[in-house]
Amino acid sequence: MRQYFVIATAVALLLSGTGQLAEAASPAAAGAAAPWADLVLIDGVVHTGDPQQTTAEAIAVTGERIAYVGTTAGARALIGPKTRVVELDGRAVLPGFQDSHVHPADIPDPQRLVDLHGLTRRDEILERIRSFAAAHPALPWIQGDGWDEVAFLPSGQPNRRELDAVVPDRPAYLTNNSGHEGWANSRALAAANIGRETPDPSNGRIEHDADGEPSGALQESAAMELVERVIAPPTAEDYQRTLTAALNTMNAQGITALEDAMTRPEIAAAYKALDASSRLPMRVHMCLAHRAEDPDEPQIRRFIAERRAFSGRRTKADCVKVFLDGAYGSHTVALLEPYADGLQYGRGEIFIAQQRLNRIVTRLDRLGFRVHFHAQGDGAVRAALDAVAAARHANGDHGPMHTIAHVNLVAAADLPRFRSLRVAANMSPLWSRQDPWERVFAPRLFGMARVGKLFPTRQLLENHALLVWGSDWPVTGVSPVEGLETAVTRRYAGGRDPEGKEDLPLNAAESLTLAEAIAAYTVNGARLQGEAGERGTLTSGKLADFVVLDRDPYAVPVLAIHEARVELTVLGGAVVYEATKH
Repeated sequence: MRQYFVIATAVALLLSGTGQLAEAASPAAAGAAAPWADLVLIDGVVHTGDPQQTTAEAIAVTGERIAYVGTTAGARALIGPKTRVVELDGRAVLPGFQDSHVHPADIPDPQRLVDLHGLTRRDEILERIRSFAAAHPALPWIQGDGWDEVAFLPSGQPNRRELDAVVPDRPAYLTNNSGHEGWANSRALAAANIGRETPDPSNGRIEHDADGEPSGALQESAAMELVERVIAPPTAEDYQRTLTAALNTMNAQGITALEDAMTRPEIAAAYKALDASSRLPMRVHMCLAHRAEDPDEPQIRRFIAERRAFSGRRTKADCVKVFLDGAYGSHTVALLEPYADGLQYGRGEIFIAQQRLNRIVTRLDRLGFRVHFHAQGDGAVRAALDAVAAARHANGDHGPMHTIAHVNLVAAADLPRFRSLRVAANMSPLWSRQDPWERVFAPRLFGMARVGKLFPTRQLLENHALLVWGSDWPVTGVSPVEGLETAVTRRYAGGRDPEGKEDLPLNAAESLTLAEAIAAYTVNGARLQGEAGERGTLTSGKLADFVVLDRDPYAVPVLAIHEARVELTVLGGAVVYEATKH
């Protein structure tokens, strides 16, 4: 057997014409116990993401790692009697996608929650809630997620009376599609003891009707928690069921790694349970949730304990999520200049005072935690950068890479600071289009001059920032191929809005090349998490995390990239998703 392997290796080297195989096909790389690969894909277009070998025809996997990347002839030498061989027939292979800002545990569980995502008309939303309540008479609360503020224009705010009409017999509470606003009916407000005299909590707001009574709209988590704390929480089994369904959906989109952008302890425990039982089909980095309302030092001690408790084979609890501002609908985005639509909103407020924020980030940086900031406004982005600057000054420049998520607006003076401070810009490509948030709400809040500066991806890259993509799912869709197209076009998929009308790009000068967009979904995500030596490109010796698409995204018109379908997703050499053959 050993003699045959030596001959096969020599033949493969001659046929491939690449020195890459000399390392890839050695016993150490291909597996000391046997020369054969476990999985070989041939006759395709392999986009490696490696500048030394950008494309190849074939890829071979032994165990969890890539054994070979090169020609089909070279890969054939690694095919044995038990090797699974996939004939690509020109299909494309890319590194597995990483979603660097996502909330899988928030996907509505149909057994417990009504799913309102995708509905943009008030009557549709109310009818779905009514139907769900009628179909679930035993549920003590009617809960749900995903209502869109555009359905409640011109104010953008729903009212408890509308919810009372469809759920009159029990409490009802539903969160919007940004996760920054809750909607309660009268019974839910009563259960939470929210009345006309209830004060606004810090960093939150209870909306009121013209008569002074609570309207049912609750802005930001501090106000939303007034209701949420009186609702029985999901069980451990609920969380595991929700995560399993969400992660399987992500696998089907070619995603092999994620950063959970706000991991509460019960969610972290569910990830760990799935990992411990070999049911976790994803590499998961958890960002443990910091609460501005609570003292910092007890939280930091808890983060240290949770990092140890929740890290496993495919899980790492090495990140802390810090909220610095809010969202459009509640006027809680923190800006450097005042809002355009009302003096009462001022510039918005940072949720954590700068001196306190500097102390938190410096402490976490010293402990080796990555900080994942929520910052939509340019004021919040600057506060995050200032906090990292304080940490770098105190601890030196060799700490972990931190990231600022969303980055809707950035002051020109702050663009080069991302690189100098080693802060990743963590953005959602599907936000970079003329949807109602940017077409209706943003002009009202910011004025047209600032709308012209939204999502400065090209400027960030020109300033050498590390750019990573996060979907923020379920706020928006989770499909990386759709995200790739929008990153390149700054338009809806196919160039048509949900009503079928041709749309216009949002700030077209900020468009990326396809290669830049793919890097933000692959190797850059690995760099963010300090794992570029292990994954993110398809090179010999790295973990075998990759996706097979039914077409080469580089070979189709840009407005057709979203039509690519995932046919195979491989994580650590194991197939975690395979499309059904028709």
